[in-house]
Amino acid sequence: MAKRTRRGNQDREVRARRTSLTEDVPLAEAARERYLNYALSVITSRALPDVRDGLKPVQRRILYAMWSDLRITADGRFMKCAAVVGEVMKNYHPHGDSSIYDALVRMAQPFSLRQPLIEGYGNFGSIDGDPPAAFRYTECRLTPIAQTLLSELRDQTVDFRDNYMATTQEPIVLPAQFPNLLVNGAAGIAVGMATNIPPHNLKEVCNALVVLLENREAPLEKLTRHIIGPDFPTGGVILNGPDEIQRIYATGQGSLKLRGTYLRPEDRPNAIIIDSIPYGIEKDPLVARIGELIGKGMVPQLTNVKDLSTDDIRIVLELRPGSNADAAMAYLFKNTPLQVNYGVNLTCLLPALEAEVAVPSRLDLKTILQHFLDFRMDIVVRRLSYELKLLLARIHILEGFAIVFNNLDEAIRIIRASDGKADAAPKLIARFGLSDLQADAILETKLYRLGKLEIKDILEELAGKRKRAAEIQKLLDDEPARWAIIKEELKQIARAYGDARRTRIEAPAAPMEFREEDYIVDEDAWVIVTREGWTKRQRSFTDVASIRVRDGDQVGWVYRARARQTITFFTDRGMGYTLRVNDIPMTTGHGDPIQKQFAFEDQERLVGVVCHDPRCLPDFARYAQTPSRMVQRTLDSDLDATANGHVGANGDGHADGALNGHAGGPTLPPPPYVVALTAGGKILRFPLATLAPVSTKKGRLVARLDPTFKGDSIVGVEATDGSENVCLATKQARVLIFPVTEANVVGSAARGVAAIKLDAKDRVIGFVLANKKREGLAVRTNRGAEQIVRATKYPVTGRGGRGYAILQRGSLECLLPAEAEPVPSPDQVGDAGDARSKSDDPRD
Repeated sequence: MAKRTRRGNQDREVRARRTSLTEDVPLAEAARERYLNYALSVITSRALPDVRDGLKPVQRRILYAMWSDLRITADGRFMKCAAVVGEVMKNYHPHGDSSIYDALVRMAQPFSLRQPLIEGYGNFGSIDGDPPAAFRYTECRLTPIAQTLLSELRDQTVDFRDNYMATTQEPIVLPAQFPNLLVNGAAGIAVGMATNIPPHNLKEVCNALVVLLENREAPLEKLTRHIIGPDFPTGGVILNGPDEIQRIYATGQGSLKLRGTYLRPEDRPNAIIIDSIPYGIEKDPLVARIGELIGKGMVPQLTNVKDLSTDDIRIVLELRPGSNADAAMAYLFKNTPLQVNYGVNLTCLLPALEAEVAVPSRLDLKTILQHFLDFRMDIVVRRLSYELKLLLARIHILEGFAIVFNNLDEAIRIIRASDGKADAAPKLIARFGLSDLQADAILETKLYRLGKLEIKDILEELAGKRKRAAEIQKLLDDEPARWAIIKEELKQIARAYGDARRTRIEAPAAPMEFREEDYIVDEDAWVIVTREGWTKRQRSFTDVASIRVRDGDQVGWVYRARARQTITFFTDRGMGYTLRVNDIPMTTGHGDPIQKQFAFEDQERLVGVVCHDPRCLPDFARYAQTPSRMVQRTLDSDLDATANGHVGANGDGHADGALNGHAGGPTLPPPPYVVALTAGGKILRFPLATLAPVSTKKGRLVARLDPTFKGDSIVGVEATDGSENVCLATKQARVLIFPVTEANVVGSAARGVAAIKLDAKDRVIGFVLANKKREGLAVRTNRGAEQIVRATKYPVTGRGGRGYAILQRGSLECLLPAEAEPVPSPDQVGDAGDARSKSDDPRD
């Protein structure tokens, strides 16, 4: 019991001590502090490169471990990447092996870096998007140019710091001899900032550095004469102009238009060869995307795509004979990653005075070059100072040898008379005025070095060391001389590792613009539209009755049209919606509702369809065109004319004179025309040409409804050649027939002119255009009797009258073509037409 009490007391004491070591902190303050620490760590220790060596910490640690710890030099043997990853993770980089290996692989890929820093042996991935092999299978070593980033480490040119375990040290930055930040570029995303620096040509960057070295006040315009733009390892072409590129370099940010290149081989006229793709784009997905577009018929100029690439890019596009290659490439540039926008963001870390970590900043091109030159000057000074330090130490030893050699016999006697090294050293120091280092070096000298030739060599070495020390001291005192050293080193780097430019810079030319029709296979098909507005295309059918439609629906219009033509759908709201025939689905099923293509209003329904294929339009040239009134754009022409006291010859409220097409009046739009009739008894003609272009989803207003007529709507729309008669009927069994040329031609949406005068409760139920004896409007009485309103039964009069009453009591309804009699076959339909039947009245 006593033991349990003592143990409980001890536990309470431990808890009390722990409680006394903690303090309450507001959650917001603690979260803010910890998040800022995390953000700072990501920015300075992971994601952003240093402006001096252009490397991220993981890249710097990989190169240093290979050079310093593993001794994997460019002229040495390859070593397993697993060994490199393990060494880096053990000593320098406190993260997972995958992040280290990914960084190593990228530095070995010639399509990722303009000047690869690691030479890989094995599968290091490909531009196709293939992943690299596991690091236990691959090997690596440094490239010669990578060693120029590291070779000056032995001269104590940079500062070191403890690693994450404080067991060894690592360099803060590498003493880079070339501007790796610009040459190889960088990409990374930190917390709240990112960087995306494109690669550049080594020769161009070194030449610009020489220009800036000679004149530190050189303007950016002078530097961009040498650095004309990024130079990507995968080639391609930059479409930005010089002014735009210079603006990007001046601000440190912007967007480049990068495009792959292609050629037309002389020995293969029906082939296009893509020989470069944009930087950062994987080839296999690009080829798959091109193949998908070709398979869907989106690029009708092309028939196939083949990837014949080896070490170089060679994507072969098979061109359809006689097709436009530029049109095909323009489509691919717009719809595939063959052309991309590359965002430039020149953000990097800057060394800050009296700061433990570097400071991120977005720089312009000139500032990046100036920072590198300042860094190189610091490296050269520290390199020379270190060399001078070693020289002075060696000179000090050699001067001791020179003193002793002049009194060699006496020095030997002192040594022989001594009891040992510890006894001889003070005696030599006292006799000849030597330092401890000099005395120790003399006592460690081997006997053979006391010969005359050896003494002569030592004296010559002393003279040479003194001369070199004087030269170095002179360089340290002469800044222009040090700049000359930097200049010569830059030129040597450019000569040794520079190569020709791969990416072309092309001034922006006129963009390759092609019509949408250029990318449509212009094939013939039957366009089928049902009365409820379902549309489809079929290559053939036996007869209209065999066409598959939804239950309760029926075929309303059938046209033979080419895919590049357009077709206009008219609704009861006075709207016209134009669609390209190619956009109608090719199927033997029910098709798609027209509402899927356009933004119809509630309860808006289809009342007419006109195809713009020339074969589907009336042959208006065969008939003399009767002069017709012309009504220009007006909202309420009837009301305007009435308000001015002018009434037309037909009492329709329209002014005659200039609007009638007389001399001095407006020009009549050219045919073909379309006729529309409203339930309120208004009729108008308007040109079809203005409706031919594809419309928006909201369509175009083609006819205005009469707001004073309750429930006004368009009852029908038909194309006319000018020779027909308008045969119409009303709900209260009145009919009227008049020439279609009685209807005015309007230039834009209007209410039209009076076709028939209606009683208060009457309305038009339908009309047809008829130019043959047997043609007319099929109607049915409320008692079930059917008849056809046509010119052989009722006289042709002028428009605007009250018409003829065909029933004393009762009403009429309009019959759809299929209700009147069987629909025709494709041969009867011909190249164009609706599914309208012919009358079989024996009197015709």
